[in-house]
Amino acid sequence: MFLIRKADQDDFLDIANIHFTSWHAAYLELLPESYINKKNNLSEKVKMWQEIISHPNVTVWIASDSSNNDDNKHNSVGFIGCFNKGNEYEITTLYVLPEYQHLGIGTQLMNTALSDILTITHNPSLHLWVLKDNISAIQFYKKQGFVVSGEISETLYEDTKIVDIKMIRSNQTKKALAT
Repeated sequence: MFLIRKADQDDFLDIANIHFTSWHAAYLELLPESYINKKNNLSEKVKMWQEIISHPNVTVWIASDSSNNDDNKHNSVGFIGCFNKGNEYEITTLYVLPEYQHLGIGTQLMNTALSDILTITHNPSLHLWVLKDNISAIQFYKKQGFVVSGEISETLYEDTKIVDIKMIRSNQTKKALAT
């Protein structure tokens, strides 16, 4: 059984570990290994999440596996982070540990975050950025009601062009989720 709750300041270490492990697994076949090794540093992720999680415009939801219920201890297995600025929301991160993928945890995290956003803001603007070559993530986001906007962001690393695409949540999908 998986539990989803809002993360608090004490969760930064679990979130950093999930981010580090999942980021490496997600991009191993999609990005140069030297880029992954340069950008995916656990100590930097720990510092980053220690700061991010306390930011007033950031909401993070964390999923825990409660099936190994030793002394009410839950293993954190995934998280989603959202940044808001007024009526605009960006899904900044969604990661699930590799051994817990394809169990519906990402969908539960996304539904929880979207439901929370829709209770706070009427008709919000929702978007996210995803690596253009991350086909499985793009398919997942499309199932969640996101569509490719046509906007791209390019970074050049050594001789490799890294392209992220922007996906937005359509108004029709937002209205259907709200009802």
